[in-house]
Amino acid sequence: MLQIILAILAFGMLVIVHEFGHFITAKRGGVQVNEFWIGMGPTLLKKEHNGTLYCLKLLPFGGACVMEGEDEDSESEHAFGKASLPRRMLIVAAGALMNFLVGFLIVLAVIQPNGPNGGYIVSTIDSVDPASTAAAAGGLQAGDEILEVDGYNILMRSDFEIALARGADTTYEVVVRRDGEKITLPAVVLEATIEGEDGRKMIGLTFAEQPDSIGMHINMAVRTSVNYARMVWASLGMLVTGQVGVDQLSGPVGVAEVMATTASYSISAFLQLVAFISINLGVMNLLPLPALDGGRLVFLIIEGIRRKPVPAKYEGYIHAAGLMLLLALMVYVTGQDILRIVAGG
Repeated sequence: MLQIILAILAFGMLVIVHEFGHFITAKRGGVQVNEFWIGMGPTLLKKEHNGTLYCLKLLPFGGACVMEGEDEDSESEHAFGKASLPRRMLIVAAGALMNFLVGFLIVLAVIQPNGPNGGYIVSTIDSVDPASTAAAAGGLQAGDEILEVDGYNILMRSDFEIALARGADTTYEVVVRRDGEKITLPAVVLEATIEGEDGRKMIGLTFAEQPDSIGMHINMAVRTSVNYARMVWASLGMLVTGQVGVDQLSGPVGVAEVMATTASYSISAFLQLVAFISINLGVMNLLPLPALDGGRLVFLIIEGIRRKPVPAKYEGYIHAAGLMLLLALMVYVTGQDILRIVAGG
């Protein structure tokens, strides 16, 4: 039960962080914020301060930042529509940017060296077994930094395994940095033919370990955060291409269940999942879909091209339609989550 409560609170805090991004940039930019909510549902506490009504709601997830003139015309000089176009774009994007920042800071706080000597294993090759297929003519050499495998960018050591799993066979096009020069190796055979001490077959590559330092720690945190965002984009691509179905999506109930399960393993694993979800929320909110921040940015970009805004009522109709579709999708995936939980338990 404690894990479930922790998961719900963590998920709710990420949404609040998102809304706070809109709130603080609006306030700093001179835009009137009429209401700022923490939570959803019936109001427990409320207080007005400097023209903003602050509300604490019953349900500990969600939130809202309601700005003057955001969805309707307003004559107030502090209305959202009266701010400059770049400032409005920043305000709209600030929620996602805050999610990215919080996700990165969590990763920075919890990431740990993964090498046997207290450092980080990187994508630079330390040694190649002479008997391995990777050591054949035109293959890999010690000191090569692997940059791409079949077009898949290698940011971390773990990406190498992911790239191999994506391949249809054991021959890959590998891009490396060798002696400061970027080289493309068109046909590298990476086949597990070397038998290890435990009897398992290995490719025969050993990767280098870089000593831990402040710079290295930040570098790995950045790479991990970028990888999280890339995983979200890859999942979206699989959804669009039909590799995964809508019935495999998870809503808040499914996410909370996964977070609660992860929390039962370790706090570090739980926090890394929170970081992933925070970055996930940032990416999803920037999608150019109606009712999302990305959809609002599209209308602002159109305004910049046309030199005049799209009429508020038409933009409102489009966002309302998008919101209805998103709510329908949320109801569907939440129902699927509940059915999975009931069937599994």
